[in-house]
Amino acid sequence: MELLSPKDVKAILRVSLPMIYKLAERGKLPCVRFGLPDDDSKRVKLCLRFKKTDVLEFIERHYSGS
Repeated sequence: MELLSPKDVKAILRVSLPMIYKLAERGKLPCVRFGLPDDDSKRVKLCLRFKKTDVLEFIERHYSGS
């Protein structure tokens, strides 16, 4: 299973990075969320990854064929 970063998905869909995060937050584009500890503090950085098959299905669902 190939996982893509938000930047990878941004390049595929040719939209802004904030748009990728909005699509994930709203459940329009399925994603895997996990926390990574920040190096210098006790904060946890949220990390998102996307299955390539989910991104391709998203494209197919929204393709207008024009």
